Amino acid sequence: MGLSSGFIWASNGQAVLVVIAAIAAWTGYLGAHYAVTGRFLDGDTRQKEGIGGREALHLDAGWQYLAVGIGVSILISGMVIGAVYINRGNHLATNIGGVLFLGGYVIAHYGATKELL
Repeated sequence: MGLSSGFIWASNGQAVLVVIAAIAAWTGYLGAHYAVTGRFLDGDTRQKEGIGGREALHLDAGWQYLAVGIGVSILISGMVIGAVYINRGNHLATNIGGVLFLGGYVIAHYGATKELL
């Protein structure tokens, strides 16, 4: 809600509300990440070899590739839906786009790392 409201407020030039919305969005994400993983941020433990190809993800099973593909597709649809309704100033529909964006991210992240966030 903070993120989508921030976008709408940004389009109206309300800078202070945008900052508050961004803080709320990131605080919510960090809190959820901590609740799931026990840490606020991921460490720099992932391999950096193979960046740029399918092997970059180091996925063990076909279902993981499917989850990443579906998650990214949902994430992108959330961005498109959110952008359309931001332009119209519709908070409720913009939040639907935000839910799709975050939900797609969680699905793709789980597929890639076997962790929810």
